[in-house]
Amino acid sequence: MIYSCKTFYIRVIVFCLMKTKSILTCFLTSILIAGFAFYPFVVGNPQSTQAFNTDVIPGGKTKQVTLITNETVVQVAPDNALHPGGVAYNAYTFNGTIPGPTIGIDQGDNLTVTLTNEGKLIHSYDFHAGLGPKKALSGSVQPGETKTSWLQGVNAGSWLYHCGADGLNGVWEHIANGMYGTIVVHPQNEEPAKEFSVVFSEIYNNADPGVFNEVNGTGSFDIGKFLNQNPDLMLTNGMSFKYAPSVGTVSKLDLNPNATVFTVKPGELTRWYITNPGPNDGVAFHFISGQLDVRDGFNAATNSYGVVNMNDETWWIPPGSSSVIETVFPDEGVYVAVDHNMADVVKGAAFAVLATENATATDHPEGSWVPPQGSEFSGGSQQAQWVSSTESGGGTNSTDTQIG
Repeated sequence: MIYSCKTFYIRVIVFCLMKTKSILTCFLTSILIAGFAFYPFVVGNPQSTQAFNTDVIPGGKTKQVTLITNETVVQVAPDNALHPGGVAYNAYTFNGTIPGPTIGIDQGDNLTVTLTNEGKLIHSYDFHAGLGPKKALSGSVQPGETKTSWLQGVNAGSWLYHCGADGLNGVWEHIANGMYGTIVVHPQNEEPAKEFSVVFSEIYNNADPGVFNEVNGTGSFDIGKFLNQNPDLMLTNGMSFKYAPSVGTVSKLDLNPNATVFTVKPGELTRWYITNPGPNDGVAFHFISGQLDVRDGFNAATNSYGVVNMNDETWWIPPGSSSVIETVFPDEGVYVAVDHNMADVVKGAAFAVLATENATATDHPEGSWVPPQGSEFSGGSQQAQWVSSTESGGGTNSTDTQIG
């Protein structure tokens, strides 16, 4: 159901009075909601992005991405003891999945983004890698409409993109419902590594009664749980425990019988693009038995990643952000990545990494592949093409590639 700004504003105030019975709480909440509702009219254009380096870089390739927005049912939890029967959810998606496709470009590349709205609601996009409203934002796209704009990969790094809803009106719901993804801008002097993309995110489900209980049908966004910051699930690339088969040795708890774990060779450099769209909570990212090098930002020459922290144990990734994490797994065996908020682990925020000599360069689990530096591929559905090209030693010659 779609509400006007005025109707939504009134419903939130009534909700606060029913739940909190506090005039002060309702007053503060109303100020916040009013700020969001009228923000586009006050400042003219919603949300711009700032960075230290704003120079356009000549000579890059041109890549194209098509993002198709829709509302669809997706499975967000497997059938396990925590969620008997699994969990289906009424999601909002880019290209039919949570998250949307991971996009990869090189520093200096030009990216043309076409958004086609095949849904029933107003959608849009906000690319945090873009500089300036005309490049970062699509503006509102009505059902049945298509809009195209472009941005350049000026600054290297891992960046969030997400739906901005209708000029920020309802952006919280669109993000909570699954409309986000990662865009990687590879620096010019990037060191070779095996790369993975993982998005941690939250689900607020009005049909979920809590752990160890079967969900009653297909749920939708619950604004009460959202305002109380009480998510039912924590997803990794669109599903809780997507890459975590089980926990426990003496007393084993099966989490996902269909899970595919990450595999790496002992001693090889790995690079993880860890994205947190939120919409509310941060991610305390940690590798059990491992340490982290945080490579956010860029160096003085702006041609490689920065060095924020070396040999760290846990790195905080706030909502609306993405970090570049490098690590080496020194010994064979299983390593586990978690959001070190233990409540979030119970809700699904964990995945397994197996260090083994049997790992290959192309064995990325579904949803985790990143188009590498220098590649003509843009991401998404092109993983199979990239695997075939890599294993055959070939490549593409086109400088104008597209996913969709």
